[in-house]
Amino acid sequence: MNKTDALSNLSRCIVQSLLLLLQDKALDEISVKEIVEKAGVNRSTYYRHFSTKQDVVRHFYQLRLDEYLSSVSTNISARAYFTGMFESFLRYKKELILLDQRGLSFLLLEELNTRIAQVHGNSKAAVHSLACNYHIGGVFNSFRYWLFEDMATPPDKLAHQCLMFLPRDFCPYLLRKAQ
Repeated sequence: MNKTDALSNLSRCIVQSLLLLLQDKALDEISVKEIVEKAGVNRSTYYRHFSTKQDVVRHFYQLRLDEYLSSVSTNISARAYFTGMFESFLRYKKELILLDQRGLSFLLLEELNTRIAQVHGNSKAAVHSLACNYHIGGVFNSFRYWLFEDMATPPDKLAHQCLMFLPRDFCPYLLRKAQ
């Protein structure tokens, strides 16, 4: 195992430890000491990877988005885009519902906004910026709706429902090239 893999494993271990602790406590009730003890790492390792406990949760969302986006091509259909995203998230149902119940889903919205800015830059064009924000808001709120219903709707059906509100020529913003 190379150094990058080892660091990645340590950060995942910290994420898993925090998720376990969140089962019994709210984020603000959990100390860094508890996280590092459960993870079996020292404080310096924790702070080498994360500045705050919210950063640990953000990292969980980053991993989920990276996992999904690395599995898709840029020229897939909108239906495949949504279905794949929901299928990918469904694998982490327990964790995602827990984070939502603890009031931490807003960190996914922050990560989605960060991703759009990375892909498209901070466009000064009002229409482009509004379109990106509208897209991310729709994706996020569809996801929140799904969490609220305990992720009961199958991913393909949820994707179909999302597409009913989009124009036929819709192209996912996370997969578009910057214009």
